[in-house]
Amino acid sequence: MGLGSWEAITGNVLLYGLVFGLASTVKVNAFRESLSSRGLVIGCFAQFVFLPLLGFAVASTSFADRPEIGIPLIITTSSPGGSYSNWWTSIFNGDLALSVAMTTVSSLLSIGLLPLNLFIYIKGAYPDGNTVQVRWAGLFVSIGVVIFGIVGGLFVGTRFAKIRPMLNLGGNICGVLLVLLGFFFSSNSSTPIWEQDFSFYIGLTIPCVLGLLLSMKFAVYAKLEMPQVLAVAIEVCYQNTAIALAVILSSFDDDASCAGSSCDVLGRAAGVPAFYQIIQVLSLGILCMHAHRRGWTYAPKEVSLLVAITHNYQPGDDVDAEGDVENERELSEFANVEEAHTTER
Repeated sequence: MGLGSWEAITGNVLLYGLVFGLASTVKVNAFRESLSSRGLVIGCFAQFVFLPLLGFAVASTSFADRPEIGIPLIITTSSPGGSYSNWWTSIFNGDLALSVAMTTVSSLLSIGLLPLNLFIYIKGAYPDGNTVQVRWAGLFVSIGVVIFGIVGGLFVGTRFAKIRPMLNLGGNICGVLLVLLGFFFSSNSSTPIWEQDFSFYIGLTIPCVLGLLLSMKFAVYAKLEMPQVLAVAIEVCYQNTAIALAVILSSFDDDASCAGSSCDVLGRAAGVPAFYQIIQVLSLGILCMHAHRRGWTYAPKEVSLLVAITHNYQPGDDVDAEGDVENERELSEFANVEEAHTTER
């Protein structure tokens, strides 16, 4: 499946729309400050050292005789942070400026570090060689889409601040559509992820969850603010599975010399980033809801989760945040009065 297929074109268009829309809401000054943050160093270090090492460890042990699973896992854990990390950080009111900075820097670093990590860890996990050859065209196209989306979003958001809410909404819509596209593709595979063995599920869960926990531990140890800790954990946990899938689609071919689902090498390989994405969503959903309850986000603890995820509490919007708290208090008091009147009647 080449770069000119409708799946690749649609995916890259939606990817650009997602990154562009979210980056447009970030203030340039906050972005510049984040470039010198300790959180950026911690996030990028965990992104390109801890996570690829975890993927290599699982591939070389659990999938030593299954390179069609092990190599996609190494590709996935070696990829830069996914653009959805910005979406999660925005929705749950972590430090969005730091998240965008990490995505930008990790995308730039991945031009050199991703091929380097793939070469080291694929050779290390499969020293005797394998039949899978990685082609790099899809990889660099997706990285370029992310970089140009971030640069364009920052520029347009700065020049046309009044349309930031509309651009942010458009980015979120593109994000939802991209998720649906990914699940549509994986569900039409002849080897769906729900028919894999137990080691497949455990092996893909380990690096995702451990990467999240280790990055949080290091961020807390570095004494970052909790919204920054949340941004770092999200960035490290949420890999750019679109890049991994693009590499897989351009690198894996089915074995034409045999018949049956066991020869569906591409289908089994594509299932790796698809299931990894599910684990990311579940892990981050639990983490972000817990973070809201504990007050680890920019949203006030007094507001409900629904209000928190539908409003912007990034630094610089303090007046709106205070207004939302006051509005929710007034609504609560009104509800109590109405309930008292109903009881009296």
